[in-house]
Amino acid sequence: MVLGVLGFLVACGSELPVKELAEAKTAITRAKEAGAERYASGEFEEARKSLLTAHEKASNEDLGETKKSAEYAKSKAYDALEKSYPQLTEESKTQANTSINEADEAYASQLAAEPYNNAVELKKEGDTLRDNADRTLESYPKESGDDAKLKTRLAAFDQYEQSNKKYLESKKAATDAKSLALSQKQQLIDSLADIEKNLDDADRYAGGQDPEVAGTRERLNAAKAKIDEGKIKEGYSEVDDIRKKSAELVAKNIQSYALKKKAEAKDSIGKAKDKLSTIDQSKLKSSKDLQTSYQRADENLKAADESLASAEELYSSEKYEDSIGRSEEAIRLSRIVVDQSDDIAERLRTGSSVAGRKGDGGDSTSSTKKGEDTSTSSSGELPEGWKKYVVRKKIPADCLWRISAYKQHYGTSKLWKRIYDANRNKIKNPNLIYPKQVLLIPPAKGSTKFDPKKAPKKQTGSDKVEASTPEVKKEEATTPPPASTSEQEPEEEEPSTPAPSTENEQPSDSGEQESDEEAR
Repeated sequence: MVLGVLGFLVACGSELPVKELAEAKTAITRAKEAGAERYASGEFEEARKSLLTAHEKASNEDLGETKKSAEYAKSKAYDALEKSYPQLTEESKTQANTSINEADEAYASQLAAEPYNNAVELKKEGDTLRDNADRTLESYPKESGDDAKLKTRLAAFDQYEQSNKKYLESKKAATDAKSLALSQKQQLIDSLADIEKNLDDADRYAGGQDPEVAGTRERLNAAKAKIDEGKIKEGYSEVDDIRKKSAELVAKNIQSYALKKKAEAKDSIGKAKDKLSTIDQSKLKSSKDLQTSYQRADENLKAADESLASAEELYSSEKYEDSIGRSEEAIRLSRIVVDQSDDIAERLRTGSSVAGRKGDGGDSTSSTKKGEDTSTSSSGELPEGWKKYVVRKKIPADCLWRISAYKQHYGTSKLWKRIYDANRNKIKNPNLIYPKQVLLIPPAKGSTKFDPKKAPKKQTGSDKVEASTPEVKKEEATTPPPASTSEQEPEEEEPSTPAPSTENEQPSDSGEQESDEEAR
């Protein structure tokens, strides 16, 4: 309708105040965008009504009143802007501050530095523009002349508008920074694993009796909870101190633990010496096997003494962790000596010169079937899928789970129990196996019970025995010479030490040991 009126008036040669009407409309639109309906509802409504009045006057060809109403509408729109802009920018500034604070709480200053720093800079720019706008708006009434006043007033409006835009951009950048920081929560929690390990070690060294360990663990758990809640900065603020404290607790407790392990190793070696000394060596002369078994036990005892001496030296050098390792090795070896001594004593008592076998008078009436089983087992004739393995003296020590993990066997440590089950007649303790001990390796699937009836009539021993020794050859006189250790077990084929399985607990390392069947 307005366009029609304008066209009619122009056609009649009348001077319609088009400029004033357009300026009034622009000012009202700008006021609406500045939130004048909320911040200056009275002024805004008055400006809007005055513009409608101007349109009505134009329709009635009252051009003088049209111009007057349009100018008044623009004036009230400017009043609405003057009242709205400061409030709008203040609200946007508050939102930007809130977003920056939330991003800072999420530790975005470190985890999302680029968008976070951008948000802070945009906020500063907005503050500068806001301060300038306030000063400009305050000064415009002091200008001389209406044109100068209007120009200064409009400049203030522009500064407010630019300030508001900076605040909104700052808010968005801060929100993005917060999201990026929060996406890294789990990585941060995972990065605390070293502290967990320190506390576990400190607790083990202290025997669970150090209250500081429990207190530090509580602090760590509280920090994790804060991080998980998104309060990453607060949670992480204590991490450095907790990490330092955990290391101090390890240092505090490891010395006493190393001293304790040395004493335990010394006591264990003493018991091993006492046990070995009970064997009457004069009774061993009749059996080379018994002599060899005694010699190996004595070698293990000497190795235990050497490990203890090393532990003492490392302790004196304040290398407590290494000292603990050597003490534990001394304990392990001394326990093997005790086991070996018990076995030698048992063989002397029963008259059996070779471990796991009867003496000349022990079982001369064995059944034919039983005899066949023994013969088949020692001859190297194995059922399909079965192998023989000779335990080696090496570093790291052979143990059931390492043997299981070899590529030529199962390729995983989790199946070590199959080897144990197949050799229960030879292995009293799964933690104790010995160099040159011959073990049966069953297939990965199926029964672990050895059935000699399923063995082929003729079998080449070198295909089945993966490592050999002179002692093994004596035991297996009916078998062709097996392949050498270096050919069958290249060092590079050994797996790295697998982590113990929680589903299938592995026995401890036990390599420098002597066999129940072949190597005593």
